[in-house]
Amino acid sequence: MLCKKQRTCLLVVIFFILSLSGTALAVEKFNITPRVSASWKIDNNFFKSETNEREVYTYLLQPGIDLDFETAKSLLSLSYTLNNYNYDDQDSPSLGQEPADKEDYTGHRVKFKGIYQPVDRLLLGLEDFYDRTRDPADSDNLSNSISREKYSVNHVLPWISYEFSPKLSSKLRYRYKEKDYDDVINEDSEENRVILNLIYNLKPKTLLNLEYQTWNMDYNFTTSDYDSNQIKLIFMKQFNYFSFEAGGGYQNRSFDDNAIKDIDLFTYKIAIMGQNPPAPSMSPKSYVTLAAEQNFNNLGEGQQYFKAQRLTLKAGHIFMEKIITSAEGYYQNSDYEITTGATPSGAIELREDKIYNLSGSLGYKFTDWLTFSLTAGYEDRNSNLAGFDYDNRYYMAKVDFSYNPGSK
Repeated sequence: MLCKKQRTCLLVVIFFILSLSGTALAVEKFNITPRVSASWKIDNNFFKSETNEREVYTYLLQPGIDLDFETAKSLLSLSYTLNNYNYDDQDSPSLGQEPADKEDYTGHRVKFKGIYQPVDRLLLGLEDFYDRTRDPADSDNLSNSISREKYSVNHVLPWISYEFSPKLSSKLRYRYKEKDYDDVINEDSEENRVILNLIYNLKPKTLLNLEYQTWNMDYNFTTSDYDSNQIKLIFMKQFNYFSFEAGGGYQNRSFDDNAIKDIDLFTYKIAIMGQNPPAPSMSPKSYVTLAAEQNFNNLGEGQQYFKAQRLTLKAGHIFMEKIITSAEGYYQNSDYEITTGATPSGAIELREDKIYNLSGSLGYKFTDWLTFSLTAGYEDRNSNLAGFDYDNRYYMAKVDFSYNPGSK
């Protein structure tokens, strides 16, 4: 019997062979892009503590490589990054605390994407993402966790897309996602998800997307497994320099533990995106994105599920072809469904957190392949429960090298 990681590799290999069948002699593009980044970061409250702030330096070295391969009927891309993290305490740890360099680790991030068109109107795809990290957001983009536990996350996404007519198409996806902690006392999880999209083009650059998702989350310890169903209707409109997206729907989540009540909510996402030069340019001189969304967090070890309302803003501009500026930030309200605790006054309430994260960056592009940047940021969490507040100021200097010999 093949293990899960072996099955993942086998899927990738099979897809690679299929996509090359009959097209190996018709290579249109093959690029290899080596790259490396090095950064130094200061966090004044690295462990995000309410009462015991510690300043820590982070040294990060990230060598990597990107491979892109294209034929008349297939597209393959593979990206690998090694993330070598080293930490250095600037404040002495309190009694019973371990030094920051105990957190040192080497992470790995791999992204694979393949698309193959065996016949007209039919597309087959396979995507795989693997990450070894300490960042909770890498496994759940709405995460409110400050855990520093090391884990690996891997998700495999095979899909098929068919165009019934110039106006109507469909896409069926299956996602298997596994989260595996290094420490056996933490709770691993597995997700099996099916996603179906029916897309109708009202007119050029305007479409309606009806999306249905159903998935099961399976934990290996005490957290209750759950099943979710979600349906959404999404409207998308592309203008010259801007695009608009508005979607809304309903999600219901039921738990295997009968003592936990089902939860449900109205889900939505509204986004305005702009760039110059306009899409499909991949290197805009200016860009801006403003988005608002509401949904449940996906992973909730210990039944820590909440309704998340998030507002996100990202913007950037390149001055005089050399000076790169960017700013981004988000506000998230996390309204917990089950988790309770004591407020500073001693009352017992359901937990509710408000999170702000703002940053700005200024960079200089020495050449097409070498950039230097400085970033400053601030993050703050304000909770109604005692012990969950924190704020952290951070500063980072970074050098990026990325050279594509086929770009000229």
